[in-house]
Amino acid sequence: MHSASFLPLLAALIMGCGKEPTGPDVPGFFVLGVDGADPTILKRMVEEGRMPAFAKLIDDGSFQLLGTSTPPQSPVAWSSFITGMDPGGHGIFDFVHRDPNNYHPISSATPPPSGEDDSSAVEVGGLYIPLGGGGILNNRGGKPFWDYLYEAGVDVEVYRIPGNYPTPASEAKVLGGMGTIDMRGGYGTYTWYTDQPLLDTSEIKGDVELVSVQDNDLDGIPETVISTIKGPPDIFHLPPGQEPHDDDYLNSRVTITLDPEQDVALVRVGNGQAIIAEGEWSPWITISFEGLPAHMMDMTGAVRFYAKELRPGFQVYASPVQIWPEDPAQVISSPEDFAQEIYDRVGGFYTQGLPEETNALKDRLFDDGDYLSQVKLVQQETQAMLEMALDHFERGDMTFVYMSDLDLQCHMLWRHKDPKYPMAGIHPAYEPELAAQYAGAIEEIYEHVDRTLARVRSELPEDTVLMVMSDHGFGPQVRSFHLNSWLRDEGYLVMAEGKETGFLLTGDVDWSKTQAYGVGFNGLYLNLTGREAQGIVDEVEAEPLMREIAGKLERYRDPDTDASVIYQVDLANEAYNGDRTAEAPDLIVGYDLGYACSDESTLGEITTNVVEDNTTRWSGNHLGAAPLFPGVLLLDQGLATTGHDLTDLTVSILDHFGLPPGEGMIGQSIFKD
Repeated sequence: MHSASFLPLLAALIMGCGKEPTGPDVPGFFVLGVDGADPTILKRMVEEGRMPAFAKLIDDGSFQLLGTSTPPQSPVAWSSFITGMDPGGHGIFDFVHRDPNNYHPISSATPPPSGEDDSSAVEVGGLYIPLGGGGILNNRGGKPFWDYLYEAGVDVEVYRIPGNYPTPASEAKVLGGMGTIDMRGGYGTYTWYTDQPLLDTSEIKGDVELVSVQDNDLDGIPETVISTIKGPPDIFHLPPGQEPHDDDYLNSRVTITLDPEQDVALVRVGNGQAIIAEGEWSPWITISFEGLPAHMMDMTGAVRFYAKELRPGFQVYASPVQIWPEDPAQVISSPEDFAQEIYDRVGGFYTQGLPEETNALKDRLFDDGDYLSQVKLVQQETQAMLEMALDHFERGDMTFVYMSDLDLQCHMLWRHKDPKYPMAGIHPAYEPELAAQYAGAIEEIYEHVDRTLARVRSELPEDTVLMVMSDHGFGPQVRSFHLNSWLRDEGYLVMAEGKETGFLLTGDVDWSKTQAYGVGFNGLYLNLTGREAQGIVDEVEAEPLMREIAGKLERYRDPDTDASVIYQVDLANEAYNGDRTAEAPDLIVGYDLGYACSDESTLGEITTNVVEDNTTRWSGNHLGAAPLFPGVLLLDQGLATTGHDLTDLTVSILDHFGLPPGEGMIGQSIFKD
């Protein structure tokens, strides 16, 4: 894939005298990033003879534990791999950060609001026309490794890398993954069409459309469902700064016509149609959303439908509307046309960052069979991209391919059988009938990854350096800890008068008496004077208070089981290096095996109980203490040293191509003795 310009290569040769040459004179470097691959499970399955490709790679090279990030969350870990920095350098500390101006949970992908009005617009004929550049920026600091390589003349391709949305400008070919939004602007809002009213939709993470099957042709047989699907926000009818409500989205008509004799339906939406049988998926169907009259600004999305049931009940699923890679409504790759290049090769694909439909499974609208059928679609797309990457790969190139196969499936399917701790008890979310069918599903996905590795090794040039790595390992989530409820019970978080439960955001907390609060999966913040909007903790009080809270958390025992809940608590100013450490949570709570922060506390809720059984289908986890969840590092050559972490890999890739560590990188090359 030698397409990098001659000038960067010439500059690199002039500036890099005395270093190893880059380009075709150096063996290529291929990285398979397997999110969530756990060393204990991998080792066991290799020993059982179930992963022959990994067994051969270990025999030919090396296998060791890989230190993860603190905390071991995917956006944090992958940002460390991308930049060679710890969170104090790159500024990504959790999936969820907080806005100190109002205590609101916010996505870590973008910087917190500045407080300045950068969303001005002029109203013309009922339309709000944005003024100025505006736009959203990626919150990740540091320079990604692929930019160093490209500038040195190395051809780089990176597929579905997490944490790269909003997409930074780059000449290196990079497709973003985890963190990339759908057309709605979120991380995956599906639509559920049903003629069966749901008892409670308040916790459902999709749009539920209650429909009826009508007899439109008056033949006495009901056959037609008519509804809509939401697309992007109708930004030209939204006042600047206003969050869209349910009726503030562009939408498209959906018509589903049932066959009178067979369990088959014709789905028509947007620019196309498809016939699907019960239990089957449609291909991608594109939809053109009209942002401005007269098609002056159309935005193309795409959707897949799944017919869970057509008769006697009606239940049809529509995927989140994807940004369509043939004509992206937002920038999802660098250069911008790399997404189209992939589309030209593999066809349509999920551009949403977490494509596996975990939400419908958590909402109990999908069962495991429905879910795994959708997982196979994602796997097929990943394999198609992998084939493209292998076809393009030549000596002297660097390629990274991300595999999501294991991570989300371990999150969702751990409840059936613990693949890591065979003597573990029954999970609180155990479902006997489903477990009878899917107890081996996680191990089957490990075997799929093994077959993928075999394919990669069969196609790479002989002298290529092959690395297989994961960002973290895995374990069960048996119990959930409500951090904010514990802070309340210990007197660090004080409720408003008359309140025992509530939310950080709705007036339920007395901030004039509150010293600490939790936001994010591992984050604990002091209510610090001069930083938080209503801070009361002075700077001189901060460190003693942090150590007091950390000590109490580390000593806390589950009141029902007497098990340790918190393995360790890190102070950010001791755990991190870099200029952005001041943005971090003051304490990083590292949960013990079997425990994790509750979803409620993560988003700022204060509940009655402190510890509860985890009865959700999200039953596996890794959001605990970093030492408990190492990833894997496999290389097709021996290594003289051990004890490496993610930041070492970044430096090692640069070192392979004769480049020094980039500015702010803290790792050491694994290729040095």
